[in-house]
Amino acid sequence: MQGKTLDRLVAMLSVHKRYQICLLILLGFNYLPLVFNHVVMAFFKGLPPYTCQVASPPDSANVSRYLNETVFEERGDKCTTKLYLETGENITVKCRPGQFQYNPSRGEKTIVSEWDLVCDNKHLANLATTIYFSGVMTGGLLFGYLSDLVGRRPVLLVTLYAPVVVGVAIAFAPSYLIFVLLRFVQGVLMQGLQTSSYVLAMEFFLPAQRPLVGCVMECFWGVTVVILPGLAYALPNWRHLQIAISVPSVLALFYICVIPESLRWLILKCRMDDAKHLVTKISSFNRLCFPKEVWEVVHTEAEQSAKSPRYHFLHLFKTERLRRRSLVLFYLWLTIATGYFGLTFNITSLPGDKYVNFCISGCVELAHYALSIWVMNKFGRKKPLLVCFLSAGVCCIIAASIPRSTAAADLHLKHISTAFAIIGRFFMAGLFSVIFVYTTELYPTVIRNIGMGSCLFWARLGGVIAPQINELGSGSAVLVPIMVFGCMMLLGGALLLLLPETHGKKLPDLISDVENPQSDDDTILGPVPYAEQELLAKVDDVPNGREENGTTI
Repeated sequence: MQGKTLDRLVAMLSVHKRYQICLLILLGFNYLPLVFNHVVMAFFKGLPPYTCQVASPPDSANVSRYLNETVFEERGDKCTTKLYLETGENITVKCRPGQFQYNPSRGEKTIVSEWDLVCDNKHLANLATTIYFSGVMTGGLLFGYLSDLVGRRPVLLVTLYAPVVVGVAIAFAPSYLIFVLLRFVQGVLMQGLQTSSYVLAMEFFLPAQRPLVGCVMECFWGVTVVILPGLAYALPNWRHLQIAISVPSVLALFYICVIPESLRWLILKCRMDDAKHLVTKISSFNRLCFPKEVWEVVHTEAEQSAKSPRYHFLHLFKTERLRRRSLVLFYLWLTIATGYFGLTFNITSLPGDKYVNFCISGCVELAHYALSIWVMNKFGRKKPLLVCFLSAGVCCIIAASIPRSTAAADLHLKHISTAFAIIGRFFMAGLFSVIFVYTTELYPTVIRNIGMGSCLFWARLGGVIAPQINELGSGSAVLVPIMVFGCMMLLGGALLLLLPETHGKKLPDLISDVENPQSDDDTILGPVPYAEQELLAKVDDVPNGREENGTTI
């Protein structure tokens, strides 16, 4: 019952949400460095046109007898050069690092051209992305624990400012090895920033308001995706771009003074003096009276909360329905993240201008985030997810099936393929905007955070494997990865049919509520969600739930 009483307290503090809205906007800006670092490899690993240029035969056993011969003509290919000698003979030699010549259209300088990540080393570009998302996975495990142990605020501040130092260090990385090691550390920090920012934002709002909170956070994500190609176009040198996405976090130094600790975390840890100070601060900012009676109930229940049972990961599989929900959700999160990041990193290699392609895909993604609240309120959760899974799968398969040819007559087909890939990414963005809400509604309250954390782990695994799936297209079959993403999406749509609709249904509190739902209480009548009806009704009964001017809260 502590959670319900605490929600009553949050409801009273949210009548005028000035404080909460300001906090949400500030936390939303944390998504800028997060998204920049997550997707910037789409430009860092850009592959400019290049040729192999060997001035003379290398000093190796198989060509040693040609070392004193004069080269009459040289014809460079991608990875080899054919040398025509005065004797009439010719030999083919492979390029070594430092012997490649690049011809970027706008003078771009990427990690590929700087460290010759081509030919035998071409896999290292995608490996750098995989290493980064391995750091993100590690950060999810590390900072998820630390966030519960020491609080959301310390984790947020550390992971907001430390990436400035690491990011600048990346910009001066002298070698590929140092680059990927620092990127791994950056991935660890970025996941800590996302986890602490998202959880802190959610914990200051009512359950009924959290879909809107998630939508706002995702809109910050979409805006950042739109901004990035403009930055990359203005700063063609990857080192300059790295500094540009790292240093601005210094402007958030004032967060030390204004970002609070989570009220829910303070009460959970029985830090009641700090919690009371925060409630007083929020009440004053929102021009409300201190909710004395509800606070006393919360204070009493917090002291008794240590006696409540503790839950862990294995409870996600405790009953048949929970096992089914968990296993299906794990695959859905894996598929969504794999497809989203796979197409994000692949979009710059599709036909057309990479900056325009990336910007268009970001715009359609932002549009879907903005529409997600209306879509969920109108059609629920399951139907939009099913439509997005099937549509994304079909679009990706069509994009992969259209032949990619360099012939002028087929030029329009290449752009059609790119258009279908961008549309597929649009539907994948829709999946992200709905799956957060759907997952929280499928799990009961007692294991909801554990379930969400586990799903996010599988999403990060998707970020790890997406670059390796893209590696399948490093040869001539460049659209093979998109076909793989499409098939994964179709399978996700099929598995989604095993899950129930949650829109307009009472949120389960206990594991028994999932296994033995009360049909009479499942459907919530009226347009106002059950949780909000209950809380507002109880708030009206609280004598101190009034403003100083007499208006009932």
